[in-house]
Amino acid sequence: MLDTLIRSGTVLDGSGSPSVRADVGIRDGRIVEVGEISEPAAETLDAEGLMVAPGFIDPHTHYDAQLFWDPGASPSNLHGVTTVIGGNCGFTLAPLDPSDADYTRRMMAKVEGMPLPALEAGLPWDWRSFGEYLDRLDGNIGVNAAFMVGHCALRRAVMGADSVGNEASPEQQERIVELLRESLAAGGLGFSTSLSFTHTDWDGDPVPSRWANHDEVLALCRAVGEFDGTALEFIIDGCIGRFSEEEIDLMTSMSLAARRPLNWNVLSIDASDPERYAHPRSAARGWSP
Repeated sequence: MLDTLIRSGTVLDGSGSPSVRADVGIRDGRIVEVGEISEPAAETLDAEGLMVAPGFIDPHTHYDAQLFWDPGASPSNLHGVTTVIGGNCGFTLAPLDPSDADYTRRMMAKVEGMPLPALEAGLPWDWRSFGEYLDRLDGNIGVNAAFMVGHCALRRAVMGADSVGNEASPEQQERIVELLRESLAAGGLGFSTSLSFTHTDWDGDPVPSRWANHDEVLALCRAVGEFDGTALEFIIDGCIGRFSEEEIDLMTSMSLAARRPLNWNVLSIDASDPERYAHPRSAARGWSP
């Protein structure tokens, strides 16, 4: 007997195949049959006139803090999102030195519009490593979640206040890269960073990742390539308007260094400049391992 039978829905399976009218049978938490199903079920749902699809993945979110007080990740869950990817644009809450918690809270309040009182009261702030941060969420949230490892957190954890206004020394860069390796080994999905003028901290200074030189960025990308199933996420000035050739070269170098796809954000749409979107799109180039 099936646990659940979803009958007569229009099934979109996410593979790109055309939709089909079908039943979906579920047993022990898994889909075991799709088609015309006669097997009885403990629960039958009538999906006549409705679409039946796998849960949607939102690859760009900043639920890193909200999941502590809103484990359902609203309002995304109301739109069929069942998996969220956080830690984008170089901003994560781990790794973390306790002395940097206030800076991190205020930075997140500025760059992502997170309410500072909620950040102060809604999280325990009792982790140090990326793995410990993931442990605080494990088993306590109602969506699937994965997180990139943010460049700002890596630099701040190694350099402290010197992460703003300074490039890393060779010794600091080596430790930043090693800390990324530790974070990826603990479950980080990849590496994210920002070199975008739009990102300033609570004091109005460029966020820590914006002080990194290209050697540091590429060294971190190479570390990502040591771990299977990882990715890169990136935002730079040209994402807001038009890429320079130097920016395109940097993104290409990052992808090649990691041997991973690079997801850049954002694609701006401007009614007063209809062709604005076309130039950034032209920077997308084929990638193969």
